[in-house]
Amino acid sequence: MIEIENLIEVLEKFEKGTLENYESQLKHLETKDIMLYGAGNIGKKLYSTLNESCINVKCFLDKNQKINLTNYKIPVYYPEDEVLNSLKENGYVILSALFSKNVCKEIKSYLMNLGFKNVYALHEINFSAINKGEFYENLYNGRQSKIDINGEDKDKIMQAFSLLENEDDEDLYINYVKAHLTMDFTRFNEPNDVSLQYLAHDIPIKVDYSNFIDCGGFDGDTVRNLIHNKIKINNLAIFEPQNDLCEKIYDYTKQNNQNFETVTILPCGVGSKFEKLKLSTSSDSPSTAKVSESGNDIIQCVAIDEVLQGFKPTFIKMDIEGAETEALKGAKNTIVENHPQLAICVYHSLSDIWEIPLLIKSFYSGYKFYLRSYNYMGLETVLYAFPDK
Repeated sequence: MIEIENLIEVLEKFEKGTLENYESQLKHLETKDIMLYGAGNIGKKLYSTLNESCINVKCFLDKNQKINLTNYKIPVYYPEDEVLNSLKENGYVILSALFSKNVCKEIKSYLMNLGFKNVYALHEINFSAINKGEFYENLYNGRQSKIDINGEDKDKIMQAFSLLENEDDEDLYINYVKAHLTMDFTRFNEPNDVSLQYLAHDIPIKVDYSNFIDCGGFDGDTVRNLIHNKIKINNLAIFEPQNDLCEKIYDYTKQNNQNFETVTILPCGVGSKFEKLKLSTSSDSPSTAKVSESGNDIIQCVAIDEVLQGFKPTFIKMDIEGAETEALKGAKNTIVENHPQLAICVYHSLSDIWEIPLLIKSFYSGYKFYLRSYNYMGLETVLYAFPDK
């Protein structure tokens, strides 16, 4: 009961405007000489926010020596460049990309071994007070609407919370909601390493990947990780709308065909029906391709119920950049008939963390729900739904 009372308190404080932020590990950015490690899309967004707030960003650091420097208003240096020596003692490096837990530690160690004394990851700094949280709004592409938190969504938030199995799940849920309401992402506990994502390694239920549907296959990274962990997949159906990534999936499954009985690669997006939608892609980050009206490509989307009749999945994974709700609707019959184990990403939109478990529960009441996070700032958060068989 303590956890439910904590959630009620968070929502009441948000309604009254008294929900507090944590203190940042790095304060008074306007007095520091800042360097951003990572000159990609997120680095550009962070630079723009800091620059508009009159915070002195001296340069980017990046190991990619093929970067087109004409795209930047400040210098981009290789981290080992001697020109940086004067900044190592009193300058401050911020890791301006969404690095995984282990990669983050490796980069910090690398920079400190080079002599940089002050190195911080994104999750260690509270940017919510800078330009009204603009960086976080840009980072999450404005998909964190809080309009109905104290209206219709309030009851849903409480209902979804009540579905979670244990206190660890509940604690993550509360911290997730609280972080998004305050736009302060320093409050999360240490995440699991991303290499454990979709393995459900600490959930006391036997996981069955024998008939596996992978929605958002990317380059086959999830399948590769499962095979690396000696997990048996008999029949694989994998959806990925980007052709170049489908080719990588094909190459891997062909070279490792002894691990599968059948492989079906569908070069499509996943939704609730047959339709063509615009897809926004980024050469800097192909894993963040998403359906968007401003998209630069057109893709075919399909419903699982309509294209995989008779597949009888034992496990469905979804990481499809905010399209998870529609994809679940398009898999309703499959879920009702087969009760597959589910691993659904719920971090792309704030409301996903309560809407998705409630939707799954409406399909089949026998699911048990677990919540796990595999990156900092609540990113790579997965809802596991396992049927009580």
